[in-house]
Amino acid sequence: MSQLVYELSFKGVASDTLASAFEGCHVTTHHGITTVRSLVADQAALHGLINRVHALGLELLEVHFLAEPTDDDVAWLTEP
Repeated sequence: MSQLVYELSFKGVASDTLASAFEGCHVTTHHGITTVRSLVADQAALHGLINRVHALGLELLEVHFLAEPTDDDVAWLTEP
């Protein structure tokens, strides 16, 4: 099965303390926008990540799905 990777971006520069709220995620900042990239197991985990952004009072700007298919994942090799 493919790994599901999502990127969430929010306004502002994440301090070390704020970035630590996203443990296990890759956090980067560029031009005043912070991006959090994370492996997500399912939709519930994605909603948990989004809820964390809101709980911290951050302004969510975007959510991007990034697919990283494996060689043996036929779901990505066939058309719907």
